[in-house]
Amino acid sequence: MTNENPVSETPTIPETHIESTERPNFTLDVDPTFEGFQSVEVTKIDDSKPWKPAMEVKVTNGDGTVVEGVDANRAVYTFKDSKDQSIIVSIATAGHIDDLHIHAKEPGSKFEQASLTELMQDISKHLPEDVMDRKGISTFDMEMGKHMGLEGIASMDELMEAGVLTPQDIASARMEKDHVFELNKSGSMDEKEAYIESYRAAHPENKIQFQFVRDTVVVPVVNSPKLPTTKLFMMMGPDSNEKLSMFTIAPGRDMPRHPNPGQHTDQEGKFDEETFKQSADAWFDNPMLIG
Repeated sequence: MTNENPVSETPTIPETHIESTERPNFTLDVDPTFEGFQSVEVTKIDDSKPWKPAMEVKVTNGDGTVVEGVDANRAVYTFKDSKDQSIIVSIATAGHIDDLHIHAKEPGSKFEQASLTELMQDISKHLPEDVMDRKGISTFDMEMGKHMGLEGIASMDELMEAGVLTPQDIASARMEKDHVFELNKSGSMDEKEAYIESYRAAHPENKIQFQFVRDTVVVPVVNSPKLPTTKLFMMMGPDSNEKLSMFTIAPGRDMPRHPNPGQHTDQEGKFDEETFKQSADAWFDNPMLIG
């Protein structure tokens, strides 16, 4: 039978301290309270912010016990440098990575490693030396020196060179770029759904089609297998408490935020057209692989 306990009743357990053998200037602290969880469900969001960040989550632990009302920003993993500066991985982010890139519940890249702790240990050995000095939201990839999993995107040019796409496939899809840009910027869900269906009906032979990713963003997709990679992608920046935080990781190349307007709108409500366009271009020219 599942037990439901508030966070305040969760016993305090000393953190596990893991030293990196390859990069001793970075260490990893692990809070074992929620390590090895089964699932993390967002139960409360902040509607006052355009990107609607998680405020509380429900955690199902490895033993089946359920903890409600957990602070979504609670650190499960903490990277520290030689100056004791930190990057945290919140329980909400850990759940996001586990859902999308370990259990692959939506299209995208999938890790070979089944353990978040194993992944975080690997990251601590390869973090760039200047990672703590980066300002704002930062995206980058790291060469990990071993197979990390399957990358869920590839450029249109790569897919054409591999014989997966034809020049006609690409030319037909690229005629839609401006329309997809506007849909992602200001289109309604009904308009997006109608577009996806109408394109498929008009171009059933095209190997590039369109579908939703992360619920609301329209992207091109190709029915082709994901590709092996030795790289790890990471996105980080300040969280709602201005703590330097990891937002996501995935096997594969550096990619910007998705072209979701909320992700390109600051706390004062100002929309950044330039970064949105960069994201829209990148996510259009690099289809997701759904084979």
